[in-house]
Amino acid sequence: MHKTSNPESIKAFLRSIYSQALAPALPANALLGHNWPRVSGRIFVLSVGKAAAQMMAAIGPHLPNDADGLIVTRQGFAPLETAQMQSIPGNIELVEAAHPVPDNAGADAAQRALASADQLGKDDLLLVLMSGGASALMPAPIEGLTLTAKQKITKALLHSGAPIDQMNIVRKHLSAIKGGRLAQRAYPASTHMIAISDIPGDDMGMIGSGPTMADASTCADALAIIDRYAIAIPDSIRTHLETGHFETPKPGTPPMEKVSAELCAKPADMCEAARAAVTAHGYETFMLGDALEGDAVKLGQEQAKLALHYAAQKRKVALISGGEATVAIRNFEGRGGRCSTYLLACALALEGAHQITAIAADSDGIDGSEDNAGAFLWPDILQAMGGKQSAQSFLDNDNSYLAFEKADALHITGPSGTNVNDLRIILVG
Repeated sequence: MHKTSNPESIKAFLRSIYSQALAPALPANALLGHNWPRVSGRIFVLSVGKAAAQMMAAIGPHLPNDADGLIVTRQGFAPLETAQMQSIPGNIELVEAAHPVPDNAGADAAQRALASADQLGKDDLLLVLMSGGASALMPAPIEGLTLTAKQKITKALLHSGAPIDQMNIVRKHLSAIKGGRLAQRAYPASTHMIAISDIPGDDMGMIGSGPTMADASTCADALAIIDRYAIAIPDSIRTHLETGHFETPKPGTPPMEKVSAELCAKPADMCEAARAAVTAHGYETFMLGDALEGDAVKLGQEQAKLALHYAAQKRKVALISGGEATVAIRNFEGRGGRCSTYLLACALALEGAHQITAIAADSDGIDGSEDNAGAFLWPDILQAMGGKQSAQSFLDNDNSYLAFEKADALHITGPSGTNVNDLRIILVG
């Protein structure tokens, strides 16, 4: 696309591709044409996750005037345009809670959601709008587990490098709301979920740890993950997992037979939109997968090697991938996320190769716990970081954010209004 090596021009182009890629996953677009079961009774709408406010705004004009509801979203993710705010019925409450480590505001919201589910009857509907981040935003610790203990377990899981699906299996079995338990509480009312997937493979039982979905995993599975990653849990909780006392609702049980669910946006939609955007600029595209997991550093190194392969052939190529890599934290004071870690490893492996640029960014606008969505890469970026040795030191100390900050290469967008996992694009030529 660009013959220029000007970083500002490169960043502007990559920002444009990122925006085009996100468009189909934005709730205003994603929820078009989606509906829910009609009931003769009441509707309680629970919208939870990083896209919760935007999802509620998208369906607001189609809700009955007497619908009750609750929005639970991450702090700072609630601001909406005036028209969006006006579309939400006035009796729907908004709660902002902490993420990724849960807090009291989220815990109180979870109890309100459970209490509302308890009040529903057989002619009523629990309508759940689900997006990524919900696992942390609505904590309801299982009996015998305090919120403080749940917070410690969550932190340990986040630092362990465990894949999101394994983290969510543990969360389900230590929660009074996840793993189908919210739908169980709403029964005999019907439950319908419309979800934006941030889960590799789009398993709807894993989105937000599946509060309305039957759970096929077991207490034994949760305990095996806890032991694999050496997660400390109270002895009493271990005993309840060992005996199966904390088992979740399973497929085929009566409450689960009144549950339905559908996806309105998924990582593949974002990756396909990215493919269309770069194809329009003459790139030959290679889709590496929309559900890639594994170590962020290794992923960056592998994809850099592939980019060098095509560069040697003098081909104009775009390498596109989605999914959620992991970072095993070594420096707990470090600053970085999985996208910036991936991209820094990629930059080091490329060693300044000409005509290779890249972007890696989380679709929700936040890479880990920092204020950036991700970062940009261009041929001379290692020099802007202070040289290869300096860049390697940033990577070794989990400070990828600081490396890209020094190079003026952070991609800062603010909350996007959706969450379909990470987008990685490497452009060759």
